[in-house]
Amino acid sequence: MRSTVPIRHWLMSIVVIAIALMLMEQAAMADSLKEATQLRNTLEGRIAEIAKNKKLKKQMVREGQNRTILCNTCHGKDGMAIQPLAPNLAGQNPAYIVDQFQRFGDGRRNDYLMSNLAKTFSLEDKIKIALYYADMDMRPSGGGDLALLPKGERLYKEICVKCHGENGRGQEGYARLAGQQHDYVVKMLKEFRDHSGRRTNLWMTSVAIRLSDQDMEAVATYLANLK
Repeated sequence: MRSTVPIRHWLMSIVVIAIALMLMEQAAMADSLKEATQLRNTLEGRIAEIAKNKKLKKQMVREGQNRTILCNTCHGKDGMAIQPLAPNLAGQNPAYIVDQFQRFGDGRRNDYLMSNLAKTFSLEDKIKIALYYADMDMRPSGGGDLALLPKGERLYKEICVKCHGENGRGQEGYARLAGQQHDYVVKMLKEFRDHSGRRTNLWMTSVAIRLSDQDMEAVATYLANLK
């Protein structure tokens, strides 16, 4: 009779490797979250300093406007996106905007236009642009399947509220999601879930893999209509 010992050893090796990979992924997620938190704290501190000086903030907002001529093509002059797969930036958390600029610049996010554009701006330029958009009034985009609103609200409060807040306005450098474009939210969630290579965020991936396509539609509808 053939011995089962080698098979057992093989199975044990597979289990050990799987556990090791899981632990490595958890460690990477923890490191990524720590790094992101440190960057957000630094940016929020810098932005808070600027906010205390009304004259300086007004000047930086004005200079930020001068740097957004190309941005208007997709994101609109009022920060409400013209392109369906581009995000609204009006009222967005300024620390989040700067953080995303950094991600486009270093390859953690990948988009031909944004990746190249991010490399042309200094950190101060990015802060000025972020302050300019953050100073705008946000309004809901609307859209989506309104029948999914109750499901979207439930899912949001179950898995999103810890970082993005009860009212979807973001906190501690996290993105403001209230009023965001429906199609854009769906697109982003799918990119996180499907590892498309356009976005890298282990924390968001761990959330998105729990959502079906309809779940994503529901969350996106809820956010698009949230004031």
